[in-house]
Amino acid sequence: GTFTLPAGAAGRLPAVGTISGSGQQERDERLPGMAAYALFREVADTLGRRGVAVLRYDDRGTGASGGRETLARATSADFAADVRSVVAWLRARPDVDPARILLVGHSEGGLIAPMVAVADTGIRGVALLAGPAYDGRRILAFQNEQAIAAMPGLSAAQRDSVRGTIPARLDSAAADNAWLRFFMQHDPLPVARRLRQPVLILQGNTDRQVTAEQADTLAAAQAAAG
Repeated sequence: GTFTLPAGAAGRLPAVGTISGSGQQERDERLPGMAAYALFREVADTLGRRGVAVLRYDDRGTGASGGRETLARATSADFAADVRSVVAWLRARPDVDPARILLVGHSEGGLIAPMVAVADTGIRGVALLAGPAYDGRRILAFQNEQAIAAMPGLSAAQRDSVRGTIPARLDSAAADNAWLRFFMQHDPLPVARRLRQPVLILQGNTDRQVTAEQADTLAAAQAAAG
């Protein structure tokens, strides 16, 4: 990974660990179709200019990180364990304030960050960037619906026929994929209700993978839980 310290920093600083979205991402989280934009590099640069250290890292099995042989059976829970190792590394540094470590999770990272924070109350805060509020089955059903609607030249009956095959296809895929099986079954809201740290929820209105209202759903679940 890359650990970014603010220029001229002295003493123990607040620090952020970044958590990427689904799929194996390199440390800067360059997204397909957006090669010129590196989300986590931008986060590290912006926070670094404001006195915050940032650790961004290659996901398990990607770039300079090991563990490729584990990916066939790894789930979001395993990636949460990777984040815990990141937090432990930060806490051991003499230039990081162990009481001011925060997590920034994007997409699937916004599902993982709360999993880590509810079990580690020493985490100071969490930022969720397009974090999901629904289980993966519901999210995938929506994404498939968007794909069906975009199919050219199909009648309404043909679209209904395709739509009817989706549940069985998802179940078949999940049977052979540990990550997908966990994702489809995991409900983020019970975890969100257990968070006691400050939470920043950010979402884009035009997001077609994690829909915008999920930010409101997460916020409402946390508010209702006190």
